[in-house]
Amino acid sequence: MNEFDRYQMTAEKLKDEIMEKNRNLTRQLAEKDQSFELVKMVHFNKDVNLQALNDVLIGCTGCLHAMMFSNKITVSDLHVGDPIYQTLFREREQFMDIDELVVNKSIVEGFTAIVYPVGVSDLVEGHHHVVRSIVMLYPNNRMDDELLGFVKSFMIVTEVMINIVLTRERMTELIETDPLTKAFNRLAWRENLKRYLHGGAPLYILLVDLDNFKLINDTYGHPKGDDVLKFTVSWLNSVVRADDKVFRLGGDEFAVTGFIDPNEQNTLLDKMLTFNASFKEAASKTLELDVTLSLGLLIAKSGQTEDLIFSKVDDLLYQSKLSGRNTITIKNELK
Repeated sequence: MNEFDRYQMTAEKLKDEIMEKNRNLTRQLAEKDQSFELVKMVHFNKDVNLQALNDVLIGCTGCLHAMMFSNKITVSDLHVGDPIYQTLFREREQFMDIDELVVNKSIVEGFTAIVYPVGVSDLVEGHHHVVRSIVMLYPNNRMDDELLGFVKSFMIVTEVMINIVLTRERMTELIETDPLTKAFNRLAWRENLKRYLHGGAPLYILLVDLDNFKLINDTYGHPKGDDVLKFTVSWLNSVVRADDKVFRLGGDEFAVTGFIDPNEQNTLLDKMLTFNASFKEAASKTLELDVTLSLGLLIAKSGQTEDLIFSKVDDLLYQSKLSGRNTITIKNELK
């Protein structure tokens, strides 16, 4: 090989190296732009939650499945009955204890699992659920060093997005939660009532008032009164549907609201007719006190104003008070 040929080979090799570096730089810039847009989207879109982030993670990293493990919940694209879900869920304790990225090919047969520990801010630490780790599954034949390097860099972005979502949830929790009972507060009530009234579906509102609560405070002291308030919220959460929300409107007055299927209204009515006796029995066993409730229940169509619908249900509660307390007054506008 003469000098000219060697020169040509060297020049071609150098050209290929420069082009590869340019491609890598272009890809890195594109990834940075994509990352910036994702973070911006999560920051400004309050509807983005952990489930949405899990879907984003699958879409951006190309993994087949992903699971987020927190101290309270598990988020995944997999159904809880899926054997892979069950296998990963059984191993969740070991995932929660890692402090650096782990690559494991033995957890799920035929898959490479990348396990990433998630760091969260101090503000999020007080949240009711904090993401501790993420597991991503790739078919063994797809995993290579380049993909692993990309996943490592993208997980930093994912960690930022998770912190944004959890911080937003934590701030909402602090703003909209009654600190004593952990029920939603009056501010949350106003915001949610607007949503229910413009949701297009029938809804129900149950107003709840503790009978003779001032006498309980005067007789047994405010700490015991606080126990009664906390118990009331706990009991309400235990007897209403999972999607219904419990609010403390102030003092000893509470509200529960939710959408209702017209075909299920009789079931709802039958259940709420048992509330007075059920609460009295539960309070007697737990608090060793004779505590009762006055209730007003309105089943209504959406589209009404907040003032009008609250006035209606407040009148129903007042009727229960006039009737001697420990009773429920009902109005069903769907009939």
